[in-house]
Amino acid sequence: MIYIPTRGRVETQTTWKSIGGWAREKACLVCPDNEVKWHLNYGRNVLNRGDITGINNVREFIMDHALEHGHQKIIMLDDDLIFGKRISGHGPNLRKTTEDDMPELFKRMYRLLNEYKHVGLSPRQMNDKHYPHVLKHGMRINAVHGLRPFDIAKYDIKYNDVELMEDYYMTLSLFAKGQPNAVIVDWTWDQRGGSGQKGGCSNYRTPELQEKASNKLAELFPDFVKVVEKETKTGWEGMKKRYDVRVQWQRAFKAGCPERSTN
Repeated sequence: MIYIPTRGRVETQTTWKSIGGWAREKACLVCPDNEVKWHLNYGRNVLNRGDITGINNVREFIMDHALEHGHQKIIMLDDDLIFGKRISGHGPNLRKTTEDDMPELFKRMYRLLNEYKHVGLSPRQMNDKHYPHVLKHGMRINAVHGLRPFDIAKYDIKYNDVELMEDYYMTLSLFAKGQPNAVIVDWTWDQRGGSGQKGGCSNYRTPELQEKASNKLAELFPDFVKVVEKETKTGWEGMKKRYDVRVQWQRAFKAGCPERSTN
């Protein structure tokens, strides 16, 4: 099952368009009650999350839904993604994917979930540094999440244990439980429109909440997370300067999963 949490982007469903027809048959948009009819009018599959807000709570709603319906493996995608894949095994160059390419990616993620409880995909930015590898371990996972909900539930780790950076929290918590991840690096994801575009988390994320969440993550994982102040040219609306975190992913991975800590 493929879940795409979304809010405020009825007209611009980038991920829904990118994943292709094969995946769309297995996917649903997880949207607020007041957007359901509009997505249905576009012929999209929908899961009504009611009035649940906050991506941390929505992700946990998805996990609960998967448990309730017996989904052993799920994929969770941000709603603003386009994808790329390595052109060949002879260099790091990428090409934009076609709809016909996409089943390969999702089938590969599902196969990896036979061994790992969480798997991910490399971001487009700086992807060339991973060549010639096709798979790595101990990396950050965001935007594209492959998960085994029943196994994760045994650890009592919930996305809404924190208010923001719930994807960081999930990965670090699983490392701490001795659970390595696997990240596909010969494919990539990229955001269309940037992280501050209208809709999604931009509806509620504030500098104060970001600072609070950063401090919380550092409190939970003091050996691996440091709070920093960042200033960017293309930051979230109203947040050109903000608090964020610097995470030592490989250190956290090696500390929790020493027997798997070689790439």
